[in-house]
Amino acid sequence: MAGEWLTQAEFARQNGWSRQYVNKLVKQGRIEVKGGRIDPVAAKKAIEELAEPSTVLRQSNPSRGEVIASTSYPVDNRKAVDFASARTMREAFRAKMAKMEYEEKAGKLTDASKVREDAFRAGRIIRDALLGIPDRLADILAAEQDPRQVRQLLEEELENILRELSRQ
Repeated sequence: MAGEWLTQAEFARQNGWSRQYVNKLVKQGRIEVKGGRIDPVAAKKAIEELAEPSTVLRQSNPSRGEVIASTSYPVDNRKAVDFASARTMREAFRAKMAKMEYEEKAGKLTDASKVREDAFRAGRIIRDALLGIPDRLADILAAEQDPRQVRQLLEEELENILRELSRQ
C-alpha cells in the first residue's frame, strides 16, 4: 500500500464531499474499494479525471481570489455551483418556460389575474340579480295569500335568473 487507506466516510470528510457522493462513485466503479477501504491517492485522481476543464482552470489559480468550485457535490452545495450544474439548471428553466408558453397558447393555461377578474365579474352579476328579487316580487308576494303560490313564484324567479345567467 502506498499510503493509509480510508473508509468512504473518512475520505469524503477529508475532501469536503458528501459521503453519498463518494458512495455513488464507488457504486459506479470509478473509485476502487478493497476490504471496505479506499486508496485516497487513487480515488482523488479518479475524481479529478471527472472534473470539467473549466473547473480545473479555476482551481489552478486561487491566488487571484477566484472562487474554487468543483464538479463534485460539496457538503454545503449552496456555496459553489459548477459550470455543468449551472448550465443544467438554466436549460431546465428554459424548458419549463417553453412548456408554460406552449400550454398558454394551446389554451391549457390562463392568466390567474384574468381568471380572478372574470370570477369577480360573474359573482357581481349573480349578486345583483339575486338582490333584485325583492324589488321585482315584493308587491306580488305581498298580495299572495297561498304559501304554495309564494313558493312557486320565488322558484320561478330564481330559475329565470339562473337561466339568464347561464346564457351569458
